[in-house]
Amino acid sequence: MIRWRRIIGLCAALFCLLAPAADAASTGYGKALLVSCDRDTHVAMFQGQVSAYRKLKMQMRFTLQVATPEAPRFRRVVAAGFGEWITAPAVRKYTYDKTVEGLLVPASYRMVVDFRWRDARTRTVRSERSISPVCRQPDLRPDLVLRDVRADRDGYVAVVFNRGKQAAGAFDVDFLRNGKAIGSTRVLGVAPGTSVDVFLPGSRCGEGEELLAVVDPLSEVDEANEDNDDFKVAC
Repeated sequence: MIRWRRIIGLCAALFCLLAPAADAASTGYGKALLVSCDRDTHVAMFQGQVSAYRKLKMQMRFTLQVATPEAPRFRRVVAAGFGEWITAPAVRKYTYDKTVEGLLVPASYRMVVDFRWRDARTRTVRSERSISPVCRQPDLRPDLVLRDVRADRDGYVAVVFNRGKQAAGAFDVDFLRNGKAIGSTRVLGVAPGTSVDVFLPGSRCGEGEELLAVVDPLSEVDEANEDNDDFKVAC
């Protein structure tokens, strides 16, 4: 015979024991926030918020993390003022701001905030961890790319495209044939997301000769990528 009354009583007792624990786990007393993320000045402000718990001493600790295209997994950034416990005053709710300047680009940043509540004997009674939203810092500089170079009826043409986020100022485009310079053309600038045909007058190159164009050989433009500034073809 199954003793239903005893089983029901046992289930009720277990529910009473587990319910407060589940409720405590779902109720966060600490929170990490992203207050601002400036892509022009490369400055971000993060914030830690902690609420009182059983009149215990509240503390928080900030850890800055970064992810880059070369290393996409978030990792810790070692910097002054991070990794130390900050003690909150005896208030119901306490907020603390952390401003980070000089952020590198392109990269993504976030803040990991650890919280703990300690009793008079410095024993940790409760601990939590919260991760802020991500502050993305794209590279806004221009990026000049040579998409083509070819012999024209009256000379040579190089196609320069700016795939960056900002306009590029004035720069030169050098033309070389079989490794020897044959001339240079000045370009006044290229808007982001646009291309320009750069022309150099001259005689046609012979079949099998190598034609090379180099954009911004003097590095006058501060580019996001300096490794894509040449294009080579066979005539």
